[in-house]
Amino acid sequence: MELILQRELPHQQKAVDIISAVLEGVNITAPRQVYENPTISLSDPGLMSNIGELQKSIPVEYRSNMSIGNCLNLDIKMETGTGKTYVYTNTIYELHKRYGLNKFIIAVPSLAIKAGTAQFLKDEYAKRHFSDVCGYGTEIEVGVLEAPKSRKKGRSYFPSVVSDFVKGSCRNTKKIYVLLVNMQLLTVRVNGMLSRDDYDYGVEGFYRPFDAISATNPVIIIDEPHRFSREQKAFKVIADELKPQSIIRFGATFPETSIGRGKNKGTVKDYQNLIYDLNACESFNQNLIKGVAKEHFEPVSKREEKVKITSIASREAVNFQYKKRDKATKTFTLKKGDPLSIVNEAFAGITIQAISTSTVEFSNGIQKSTGEELDVGIYMSSYQEQMIRLALERHFETEKLNFCGRNFKIKTLALFFIDDISSYRPNEKYKAPYLLQTFERLLKERIESEICTLGEHEAEYKEYLKASLINISACHAGYFAQDNSDSDEDIAKEVDAILHSKKQLLSFKKTDGGYNTLRFLFSKWTLKEGWDNPNVFTIAKLRSSGSENSKLQEVGRGLRLPVDENGNRISNEQFQLNYIVDFTEADFAERLIDQINGELPQSSSISEERLDEVAKKLSLTPDELFGKLYDKHYIDRRMNIKPDKRDAFFAEYPDFATGLSSGKVEDRNVARSKPVKIRKAVYNEIRELWETINQRYLIFYDDDLDSDMTEVVLSLLEKPSVFTDVVMTSSRDIVKNDGSQMTIVSGTGVQGIISKPIPYNEFLKRIMCGTNISIEVLHEALCEYVKRNGDINSEHINENSVSMIIQQFQEWKHKNLQGRFRYAKSRTPIGSTALSYEDGSPREEIAQGRIGTKIIPGTPSDKYLYDAFAFDSPLEQKNMMSNIEEVIVYGKIPRSSIAIPTITGGTYSPDFMYVVRRSTGEKELNILVETKDVEDKTNLRGTEEANMECARVFFDMLSKDGYTVCFRDQLNNKQIAQIIKEVLVE
Repeated sequence: MELILQRELPHQQKAVDIISAVLEGVNITAPRQVYENPTISLSDPGLMSNIGELQKSIPVEYRSNMSIGNCLNLDIKMETGTGKTYVYTNTIYELHKRYGLNKFIIAVPSLAIKAGTAQFLKDEYAKRHFSDVCGYGTEIEVGVLEAPKSRKKGRSYFPSVVSDFVKGSCRNTKKIYVLLVNMQLLTVRVNGMLSRDDYDYGVEGFYRPFDAISATNPVIIIDEPHRFSREQKAFKVIADELKPQSIIRFGATFPETSIGRGKNKGTVKDYQNLIYDLNACESFNQNLIKGVAKEHFEPVSKREEKVKITSIASREAVNFQYKKRDKATKTFTLKKGDPLSIVNEAFAGITIQAISTSTVEFSNGIQKSTGEELDVGIYMSSYQEQMIRLALERHFETEKLNFCGRNFKIKTLALFFIDDISSYRPNEKYKAPYLLQTFERLLKERIESEICTLGEHEAEYKEYLKASLINISACHAGYFAQDNSDSDEDIAKEVDAILHSKKQLLSFKKTDGGYNTLRFLFSKWTLKEGWDNPNVFTIAKLRSSGSENSKLQEVGRGLRLPVDENGNRISNEQFQLNYIVDFTEADFAERLIDQINGELPQSSSISEERLDEVAKKLSLTPDELFGKLYDKHYIDRRMNIKPDKRDAFFAEYPDFATGLSSGKVEDRNVARSKPVKIRKAVYNEIRELWETINQRYLIFYDDDLDSDMTEVVLSLLEKPSVFTDVVMTSSRDIVKNDGSQMTIVSGTGVQGIISKPIPYNEFLKRIMCGTNISIEVLHEALCEYVKRNGDINSEHINENSVSMIIQQFQEWKHKNLQGRFRYAKSRTPIGSTALSYEDGSPREEIAQGRIGTKIIPGTPSDKYLYDAFAFDSPLEQKNMMSNIEEVIVYGKIPRSSIAIPTITGGTYSPDFMYVVRRSTGEKELNILVETKDVEDKTNLRGTEEANMECARVFFDMLSKDGYTVCFRDQLNNKQIAQIIKEVLVE
């Protein structure tokens, strides 16, 4: 399979646009040396002016008053799973396109993150995406800095990766040079690789790598900034040795710094010109990541057995106390290397690894201090077995839905974190890994029982499960830190599958055509930052230590939205991560919510910008809104929110409220969020409209389009920007002496043509993938082009031409396909729908995520289709709470339930449906509404506008077929009552 990257996702594109806007209008001078970046004028007042303007969109508490000094610091906050790597890669391309910057350094904190970043930057699908789909027509040349091998006698070679990075010419407009480095290599302790100056040769006159890199005037991107605090040595090296002109930090978490003194001393996030804040709360609320459903078992035994560390006698021995129902029964003294099973058999396989003056470290990685306790219950094999059963239960209910319950299939993965490697991997001391044996036994039982429940329409899934049953061991694999030094071939294959073969792990089929059943992964918290897989739907923390780690970091490995079997990111519905812990973390969901909401500034006042923004949404002036809030005693004259009125204020004006929406983090042990009920009486009123708009229609293009396509392609090929030379010009400065002083005179430069031709068949394939135009038509058009214009220079059969042709065709589609297509009803029966069964009877309920990611208390009007207020945007909330006299019934259309084919290649589904009574009272009218939270149509992207135009054609076709449906779009400055009245008048 090929992972398909999506262009211009709003939350990602906004970050790229904001970073680029910082330099808008700022003086940037051309490089003096061919190996330099252009120089940003850091004293230009436009920089701080731009930053100040951009910071109006983030909370006042996060705005900084930092001066720029000798380095432009910018911070981009993006929650785990929202695509930081994609965004900073896109930023690199955009800064090169707009401002000519082409020397970038990416600094990461670990080898795992470095491996993942390098894989993304070098992968062909990413290169094609940015070159062809995004239209940059530029290539990133990645140099990955590695630790030096042991130094040998003889010649001392300057690091080649650094040499290639430095020598890259700024005049090569088709190349961007990126140096990827992990923090350990930045410190001088690592053999002094970058700080030495005794190499046998240098680069561009520099013999010290740090000096050579610094001379390029680089822009540095820091990934995971919480690992690079300003006091940390790697950051100091970046600032003092590399001396970048700009540092852009991308992360979900940022380091903290101390402020104040004495009693007033506290800590705050160390933001340095934060200009984009996509925090965890927004990411959950905007449905950009999966929701989380936590679950745990109460202890199997109610004996309440614990083992307490009473004292550490020396670095050689530690004293334990065995307690039952909080009463001490026995004491033990153990030494380094002793098994903990001496205290209780539940701890089989765990030994004492190290003893310090105040802490004990066990072989499972857990570290405990004097006075701390270990719960025996969570280490009992019976408890662990129940956790595995629960994890498999959640996995298979999700996997079945992802395989059989959609129009596409999603490979479903589960991740198990364990703390005792020997329980999974055989070794000399423990020949029979009990966890592995238990897991394989339970997996086999679960698959056998699942197969028995499947019907004829689930035959393919049954075959997949049967393939799993044939080879249970092929269904799971593990990765642990010690694997990096293990020479076992089978273990190496497992590690490669988990770390480096993401696309294969997401595929249902292997290269030989057989089923790829690997989907259960085991690790000892090794798979943390730097590793991710979008299709992890279940995480189980077996034998959890109840650590105080960031709860967001723990669930982060499973938050990304999934991709289907063809590599498409699925973002049009709510997915959920099953998170299974032991009873010591029963409050996990509550603590996760506290952490998410705790990251938000707890505003006690309303800013002018926020007042303006909300007033605009409510179609009021700021003064009118202020008057309303003041008259209701919600605020005082200085716009401070009155503490005793906060709850009422946020309930009535949710646009001002911040915090995690309900249903995003769920505790299955407390009260599962209930599905939304479908009101049968209301459905019967709207049934005719619903069944009509669910009729299957096919899109047909005008017959002459096929015959015209060769001419269309030919017209695109003949545009002047498609087949052109890429010219580079050198600048030549001559130093002269006029008798009194030295002067520089500009001389005549040299022009050179560069290109990177690709094979003709690859050229055609790449255009076909981006346009869906057949290779035959493309070839025919190119042949005709040659007849009319002469041979094409072979150097022009390159990536730049591919990119230009794809861009031209996309523009042509939006401009020329409107009005040249029609819809025709398919003979396919309606079948079951999101609201009804196959026989047409209404369903009892629908998942909340299908109709809205947010929910508020209250009972909707009797006219409303559902029994709860579930919505996605404030505009939708207003619509469902509006009581309009002419409306008979209305309802939110479930997400992606109406699949109208469009000219953009996808499908389209409106948001609301209404049945209204005409003013005469005799006839009813059907209205469908598409809500858009933008001020006017100029803010709609081309694809959105094209989709809505297709919807208008579609509903006109329904009217011609005998069923009148009026389709309207609603922007956020228009009330739904106004739209309905306008339609009734028409």
